[in-house]
Amino acid sequence: MSGFKNFAVAGAGNIGRFIVEELLKLKHTGAVSSVVVLTRESSADSQSVTELAKQGAKIAIVDYTSPSSVASALAGIDVVVSALGFAGLGAQVLLAEEAKKAGVKLFVPSEFGIPTEGLTEGLFGLKSSLHEKLKEIDLPYSLYFTGPFSDWIFNPYFGWDLSHNKVTISGEGNTPVSWTTRRDVARFISHASTALPREKVEWRTFRIEGDRQTLNQIVTDYQAKTGIQLEISRESRAELEAAVQKEPEHFGKALQLFWDKGDGLVGETGQLANIDWPEWNPTSVVDAIIGANPRA
Repeated sequence: MSGFKNFAVAGAGNIGRFIVEELLKLKHTGAVSSVVVLTRESSADSQSVTELAKQGAKIAIVDYTSPSSVASALAGIDVVVSALGFAGLGAQVLLAEEAKKAGVKLFVPSEFGIPTEGLTEGLFGLKSSLHEKLKEIDLPYSLYFTGPFSDWIFNPYFGWDLSHNKVTISGEGNTPVSWTTRRDVARFISHASTALPREKVEWRTFRIEGDRQTLNQIVTDYQAKTGIQLEISRESRAELEAAVQKEPEHFGKALQLFWDKGDGLVGETGQLANIDWPEWNPTSVVDAIIGANPRA
């Protein structure tokens, strides 16, 4: 066991609330002593934060531009998990610096997607640069590359309008992608941070996946399992590349181009950290889609 007992989670939104919930479950078993949610004042009254407080999380309102504000919230914390969204990624540098000063022993950056090691451009480059910052200040990290969230990403923004049984496949759709639900990501992080020995989590890159499927196979499996026929439209690789060139800030198109070029896997099968928790039993991508769309 790592001996880590006191956790702070920065952000309680898309992935953060799941991580907090899983840590609170471990708190009820005695494996975790305290769970603190770091939130901006503007989000303190949100439904997510309110619900987590009811479940037993301590809420700390922080100003990510104020070192003293962040430092006071991290007193006595062993592990900081950053679940900040894209707009908040820049705040991770101050968060890491103050975590080091406060005696935090492990930092989990906001990754939870495709591998960002060595990337230098845009949001992925911003994530990658934090790895170097953590090395510079000698604050051990755990990186979690999980692939896209299979219980969230199949939505109209990414071409999946399941309420109308319409799907647009961007690119060829034949390259495998790693998929993991937010709940399964949160379960794995909580388990690894508490149950594994410290030497197995410090300076460690965890490549985990709940499922590995191509977009075309997902369509086939979804139709077979639900009996619903989808109306499929296709956007060629050339059209996708042109769309990204025309609108480079469109994250959805850029990510789909990553997938179609073969960059959607968290690693080779032999690199997966799934073996560190044989009982994990993550949800398949099709079951995740069906669970997120009850009408199916």
